[in-house]
Amino acid sequence: MNIFFFTRPVPLFRPNALLSTPAGARAHREYEAVDFKHLTDLVLVPGHGVYLGDGSPLNEASWYLLDEQRGEVGAFMAHIAKAVDVVKEHDRSLLLFSGGKTRVEAGAHSEAQGYWAAADRMGWLTKDVYRRVATEEFARDSYENVVFSIARFHEITGNYPDRITVVGFDFKKERFLDLHLRALRYPKIRFNYVGINPPGDSAPLLRAERRDAYDLFAKDLYGCSGKLAEKRATRNPFMASHGYAKSCPELSGFFDYCPANPTAVYDGPLPWLN
Repeated sequence: MNIFFFTRPVPLFRPNALLSTPAGARAHREYEAVDFKHLTDLVLVPGHGVYLGDGSPLNEASWYLLDEQRGEVGAFMAHIAKAVDVVKEHDRSLLLFSGGKTRVEAGAHSEAQGYWAAADRMGWLTKDVYRRVATEEFARDSYENVVFSIARFHEITGNYPDRITVVGFDFKKERFLDLHLRALRYPKIRFNYVGINPPGDSAPLLRAERRDAYDLFAKDLYGCSGKLAEKRATRNPFMASHGYAKSCPELSGFFDYCPANPTAVYDGPLPWLN
């Protein structure tokens, strides 16, 4: 039984791992062996900015950021740290940082790679969790963060997750709970969202979230057209394509689902409903 699901502790803005000091480069890596097929829980951190790998990840100058993301690096790092804490507490969990190569100015660095590198630079990928932290490198928005990470979990473990915990911005929580879970028909009782906002007034963030994401997904659950499709196109400057339909044949009809009625929920078989 996953006790975390029932206790659902109030998230701290400065998780334990965030109090660690950065570690230097290591010539030799120690890690504990993992039987991946026994992992049951997915812990997911959606990526935002891109850590470029040079300098402290606590320093904004070490990241490629959009103007509106300035001041949010502390929150990015808190997401990473809290997710590492969760994985340390639950030895059957797998942490995935999710996000593709979304910005041409950041070059070949993906959001997911950047988050992994930031955690490693801080010394948080200790031997007990090192092999249970990986990346999903194709997602271009929050819906793809979830569905692609479910597929990536299957690639690594051979299973689909029994439970999912997302660690991200609190102001985005309703988008996941109301819309993405509905699109995926994923049971809410098996889903947890740990929300951590940047410091300061969240009201402007909530208004922007409603206008630029929630309302759009409410009218187009799978992001097939309009502004959501345009965003996906601009967030794939290197024309990358995932292979999840091949590695997850049970979902092959799901990845490209774009109904004539954009709010119609996929009614085919889904492995997490078995």
